[in-house]
Amino acid sequence: MRKRRIFWLNLFSLLAMAVLLARVFQQTVLPPASISKMGRWQDTWPAKADLEHFDVLQVDDGRGRVLYRNGAPWSGQWQRVQWSGVGMRVHSEQVPPLLANPLVGVVGLPDKWPDAERAVAEQGRSGLEYTFDQTLQSRRPGFVARLRSPTHNVYNPQWFGIQAVPGADVRTSIDPAWQTVAQRALRNAHVANGAVVVLDVKTNEALAIAGVKAERVDPRVALSAQTPGSIFKLVTAAAALDAFRYRPDSQFYCSGGIHIPGVSMNCWTAHGALSLIAGIAQSCDTAFAEVGMALGRAGLETEARRLYLDETHLQSINGRPVLAEADAGAVFRHSGTDDGLLANTSIGQEDVRMTPLQAANVARTVAIGGQMSRVRVALDAEKHGKAILTFRGYDHVRAMSRHAAYWIGVGMREAVLSRSGTAHALAHHPVHAAVKTGTAELGKSPRVNGWIAGFAPYEHPDIAFAVYVGNSGSDQAHQAVRRITWNLLDAYRQFHPHSDIR
Repeated sequence: MRKRRIFWLNLFSLLAMAVLLARVFQQTVLPPASISKMGRWQDTWPAKADLEHFDVLQVDDGRGRVLYRNGAPWSGQWQRVQWSGVGMRVHSEQVPPLLANPLVGVVGLPDKWPDAERAVAEQGRSGLEYTFDQTLQSRRPGFVARLRSPTHNVYNPQWFGIQAVPGADVRTSIDPAWQTVAQRALRNAHVANGAVVVLDVKTNEALAIAGVKAERVDPRVALSAQTPGSIFKLVTAAAALDAFRYRPDSQFYCSGGIHIPGVSMNCWTAHGALSLIAGIAQSCDTAFAEVGMALGRAGLETEARRLYLDETHLQSINGRPVLAEADAGAVFRHSGTDDGLLANTSIGQEDVRMTPLQAANVARTVAIGGQMSRVRVALDAEKHGKAILTFRGYDHVRAMSRHAAYWIGVGMREAVLSRSGTAHALAHHPVHAAVKTGTAELGKSPRVNGWIAGFAPYEHPDIAFAVYVGNSGSDQAHQAVRRITWNLLDAYRQFHPHSDIR
């Protein structure tokens, strides 16, 4: 019995040894073509043995790029180089956060690494890189390598290469010329905290989203909710006209403020007798405070909902705004219907918040007769310059009547043409603009937010825009927003020549 057990153990050992030798023979002697059906070449023993002696360098992360609307790269650059005859694309999206464009965003290696030993793709951490991470992410990085001995002597100076399988590029609506103009205008006006947004009126695509914060380039300021001041009077005027409580020629009298029980408000000047449209042009606080108290909370809230001020106004991707950093606006944050709350809300103070992008979109809504849609930023995903997926825009909805939009536009044009208009400094510009100015008080601080929102040309609008200068001295804020607006109109004259431009 004992001899039989030893026999079978020996036989089993011999069979196992034979199988092992056959496996070694197959992996080391047979050519790779004969074992290709067994899986990936790099998983074979000969390949693993060779790869142990490869010096491998990743030269292309394979990640797609974020593009301007003309196809030029907005994110990382790349170039083609040669390694001993191996032509490879050299590219990486990884940049130090302080040097990154916050709107494009940054990428980084994942916080949790996979269990398998394989190349790990970077992940979008913010901005468009985050929103479109799955679209941009590479399927395989690109590598170059050469063989070395265990003592690190080069076996062969020849480089071997494997090309990346790249992700798709994402093309945005941002125009590089408009973006440059907007960012340069902020810099030339010495703005420490501010933003510029330029929209294409016909398509509602963002042509420029520029910003600066603490004197550093930061386009996210354009998506940050701020106290709008008199910019909000566009909303109050639409509520007044669409509620049929007021006509364009309804009359008010401004003696320099309102002083009634529960309300003590000073207007910035004594306007005397004026109409609702003149109130827009001259930005009369007294007139709009009276309108707000008459409309009540429900009237202001209704118009704010129609204008989607509780949303970001941005295009959505998979049910989320295209830029996760964007703020929604607000009108009322607390309960109450007292006259003081209504008066302050109607002139854009109290709890009212709007982003520069929302302000530009409200101006665009006026320009096209009261129709509103979300602002489109992402156009399509591309490979080799051809679109493989389109990120659609959105249908228009009626946000204010055509009647209201027309007369509000008249008031905005009068702000430029009238000698008593708050934007009369723009009257001599060859491009005919229609704008609403705004000055928002910041608590008891002497500093203010300065605004201009508008569209141009008035006769056939092509662009809508908003200029914001935050937390600045009153004179400096007003001078800066006027100067930046003038520069935008100069750029329009250069980019969009028309016969009605003088």
